[in-house]
Amino acid sequence: MRRSCLALLLPLLCCSCAVTRAIDSLDDRSPPPEFGRPGWVRGFASVGAWGGGIFGGLVSVVLLPITWPLSEIAGEGLGESKGDVMLFPAVTCAAAGHALLGLPVDFIDYTCRRMWTDPTPMPANTYELIPMEGAVVPVSPPKAAAPAESVPATNKQ
Repeated sequence: MRRSCLALLLPLLCCSCAVTRAIDSLDDRSPPPEFGRPGWVRGFASVGAWGGGIFGGLVSVVLLPITWPLSEIAGEGLGESKGDVMLFPAVTCAAAGHALLGLPVDFIDYTCRRMWTDPTPMPANTYELIPMEGAVVPVSPPKAAAPAESVPATNKQ
């Protein structure tokens, strides 16, 4: 009984790696914190990402007989790793949950607060030309002179 439970839960454990990586990248880049979203908006989006990721992980296990052969045919993978094709339901559902819970709360925050306040200043980019340093050829350190070995004198006759 324990072995069959382990065999059923093993694919779910493999999905958990993809889900946490997807949720971390969603929190960091969709959108970045410097765009002015407060923590409570990002918190709702993170909860949605976790809910969608868990649901997608279960869907990934169900679709494993289809997605595993497709990932083997794909060879290199379509993104960061070979498992992207196999675990796409987990990543896709995490992104959908992130958007489904994050967008309404972000809209409320925008219409009630951010629209009426001064925008957070973005880092200024002056677009000035900054010349690159010239190419530097690495120089090997000088070799130390080998100590002169004493050669025994031979008597030639």
